[in-house]
Amino acid sequence: MAQRYCIDLVEEYPNVNFYSIKLEGEELTEIERFFEKFPEGCEYDDEIDVVLSWIDKITEKGALERYFRPEGRYGDGVGVIPIDVGNKIRLYCLRLSDKILIFGNGGIKDSRSWEESEGLSSYVKLLIDTSRFISTRIKDGSIVIVDKNIIGNLNFIRDEEK
Repeated sequence: MAQRYCIDLVEEYPNVNFYSIKLEGEELTEIERFFEKFPEGCEYDDEIDVVLSWIDKITEKGALERYFRPEGRYGDGVGVIPIDVGNKIRLYCLRLSDKILIFGNGGIKDSRSWEESEGLSSYVKLLIDTSRFISTRIKDGSIVIVDKNIIGNLNFIRDEEK
């Protein structure tokens, strides 16, 4: 079955723009769906605060490579915050540059790696595919990166069988 989605601009800041994946048929973007899983007062409040502090740091300084732990394949830009050891919460994202960050979804780390986690692997795979789609479209000119903006066709269809 084909999955349709787009990339929406979520927030603009002086040093970085935040985008997020929005699946067809969903009202919320993936970053909103992520935070909805952890309402204030839940047992993961402290860990969500750590994630939020990393997002604040990125807002202030930009999406610098050192703020993310690589999670996908080498060079695809897929990473996770926080990079703090001991945190069980994972928020996956795609870092296109110091000025552009695309948030995916995430959740509680329940296995040694994202590949082994039924819940997390689908989020990472979606970002890996998105990275590949964007690279292809940059090469063919249907997407252009201008400073903090992704301009062009930001609608995607992926075949979930792959």
